[in-house]
Amino acid sequence: MASIQSRLLYFLLRLIKKKTFLKKQLALGRFDFFNYPEPPPSVRKICDIHKFQVNNKNVISLQPKNKKTSTRHILYLHGGAYVQGFNKFHWRFMAFLVKSTGCTIIAPDYPLAPHHNYRDAFSMVTEVYRKMIAEVAPRNLILMGDSSGGGFALALAQKLKEENLDQPGQIILLSPWLDIELINPDIKDLEPVDPFLDQASLQQAGKLYAAGTSPGYYLLSPINGCLEELGNIAVFAGSKEILVADARKLNGLAALKGVNLTYYEYEDMVHAWMFLKLPESKKARKQVVDHITHSWAKESR
Repeated sequence: MASIQSRLLYFLLRLIKKKTFLKKQLALGRFDFFNYPEPPPSVRKICDIHKFQVNNKNVISLQPKNKKTSTRHILYLHGGAYVQGFNKFHWRFMAFLVKSTGCTIIAPDYPLAPHHNYRDAFSMVTEVYRKMIAEVAPRNLILMGDSSGGGFALALAQKLKEENLDQPGQIILLSPWLDIELINPDIKDLEPVDPFLDQASLQQAGKLYAAGTSPGYYLLSPINGCLEELGNIAVFAGSKEILVADARKLNGLAALKGVNLTYYEYEDMVHAWMFLKLPESKKARKQVVDHITHSWAKESR
């Protein structure tokens, strides 16, 4: 059973009509209401922050300030329906991971729709990954992303395989958006109970990001891409988000193909609950930390 805190959150999200936020932003053509392009002061107290540029876009590096640095490096791809940038929740979550594991996180401020499209985003992030594997053993690299960033992370791993580049040791997907078309029939039953995500608004944002390319293309919808010979995959999804339909599908596909995928589905949790201050958030964050620090990263390709 969900905690009292999560049930109160669910009621609040309904009350403020969180589900309509993206729709309103699309109507206005403005997506920067919640953007926080650089780490806030609270994060700078925990992490050493460095900034550099790739393809004329900022890349932020977060490293532990008062702890021995781990060999683990994370390439973190933020969510936001491919139209919104970093927010405070992203930075706080990344700071937690740095503090808890001693890892280094590389967070690209990648190009977003409607001014850019997926080609621009992959061009930049692939170059960031190339720079990382020139300095870090691939087995110590982790691709991680939330929501659209989770779909982006899986699609990037598939692209790396196609281009014969070294795979990361792990791929950690948090409430991932795996199909920008959102055509899974199970979404029909999930839509009424999801207080956070609106199917039609996400589909509209996805079209902006695709810029005319077929939405079924694997770089846009990695549920359609190859899963074999990738790094070890972990997926976190909540049962009250529409994206769980394709998370479940991915888990089933991995099982059929013998792909190493660890699946966590949290009952009654909403989209990206691991960013929040709930008992269930604490549990999920601990599992993410375990994946970062566990020895299986050394055993992967």
